[in-house]
Amino acid sequence: MEAEYEDVWDELRTLCAHIMSVPPEHVVPQARLVADLGADSLDVTELQVASEERFGVSLKGSDPAAVSTVGDVAALIVRQRTGSAPGVVAG
Repeated sequence: MEAEYEDVWDELRTLCAHIMSVPPEHVVPQARLVADLGADSLDVTELQVASEERFGVSLKGSDPAAVSTVGDVAALIVRQRTGSAPGVVAG
C-alpha cells in the first residue's frame, strides 16, 4: 500500500505543480490546494480531469472539506484505486 501511495504521490506532485504553476518543492502532502498553492476553481477542475485521465479515478463528488490538501487528494486516489486507506508519506 505504501508503494501505491508513493507512486501516486510522485505523479500527483508533478501534476499539481504544473496545474497550479508552483515549484514542485512547494507541493507537499500538507499543502492546502487553495490557501497554500493558490488553486482557484479552474485549477481544481483541471486537477479533477487530469486525475481522472492519469489515475483512472474520479474526484468529482468528493466532500471538499475532506479533500483540502495535496495529501488528501493522494489518499483519495489510492483509496479509490485499491479500496483501502494508505499510510502517510512525508514530503
